[in-house]
Amino acid sequence: MKIRVPLGIVTAVMMILAVMTLPVSAATTPQDVMTTANIATGGGNIPIVLCKWEADTTADLEDGDPTHAIPGSQFLPTAIYDTDKTINYFSVVWDNEDNGNVNVVAWDVYHPNNAWGNGSFKYQVMGTKITDKAQAVALFQQAVDAGLVKVDSRYTTSTILTQYLEKGTAALWTGYAPLNYQQPAGDYLVEANAFDFNNNQAVPLLNTFYYIPVAAFEIDFNTVNYGSVNINTHKWVAGDVEYGTAEWPTIRNIGNTHLQVTVEQDDMDLGESLSGWNVQWDARMGNDDAYTMVYEPYEQVTLPNMLPLCQVEELDFSVQVFKGTSGDKTGTMTLGAVVSPII
Repeated sequence: MKIRVPLGIVTAVMMILAVMTLPVSAATTPQDVMTTANIATGGGNIPIVLCKWEADTTADLEDGDPTHAIPGSQFLPTAIYDTDKTINYFSVVWDNEDNGNVNVVAWDVYHPNNAWGNGSFKYQVMGTKITDKAQAVALFQQAVDAGLVKVDSRYTTSTILTQYLEKGTAALWTGYAPLNYQQPAGDYLVEANAFDFNNNQAVPLLNTFYYIPVAAFEIDFNTVNYGSVNINTHKWVAGDVEYGTAEWPTIRNIGNTHLQVTVEQDDMDLGESLSGWNVQWDARMGNDDAYTMVYEPYEQVTLPNMLPLCQVEELDFSVQVFKGTSGDKTGTMTLGAVVSPII
């Protein structure tokens, strides 16, 4: 069955369709658009490090500032003997010819220049490109939210996200390297570099991360046995510098600063008399009498000499009893440490 449609209606429909399918130029015939490209011949434009940051392997990206109160990355040492910390390095890189697919991305890392470090070159970390765009965007956004990102002053985190990473015209590169448990505390300078396939080098983008000073130590003993003690006799117990001999007290530095040892003891139930405490203590690190500290019960003292990074030293202790009954006496010694101001 055929249905006749008035011509006026058909014409109106055709006109509407024609308007809807016209290109933006409103042309009724195909239009040519000029395209341009410049093939780089050993030259080209230099790549740009748009931004960079560092993070550790914790969920908060920085265990030294998990609430992100301070801009930049703050890291704690492991404070565990012979156990290093992994630092991840990130850079977003763009190049006019290669987008983010440049030839090399690397980070040069320098020791802090302070009482514990001399500012010297530490190592170079080589990067690999993250090919998953969604992963790159997520890592970047997480770092931005945590306040870790250092941005080239010509750009913003917003433009880097929307105009480069989300569009795939720049790439996120990453590398990782260990930070030794006894590396010196302080600000580590990190220089992000990039080279394109024409060997053009980006202007390095610099920032620092902070390795928080932590005084930490290990001891190889849990008892100091003064042995048989005579009244009014100064009795020493000597240590040694061989870690692992419990009968000879030894301490080793497992933090990232020079440290000084603190000592406090109770009175071992020897009590007081009218003239004062019935017992007195001595302690020193090393065997130099000049570093001996004399102290009374419940008095905390700081030994005057420092224990440098990753060093081992003996601890010597003495007791002098002025009055007391015969028999075994027991008490508690508390050892601690503080960051040493001594250079």
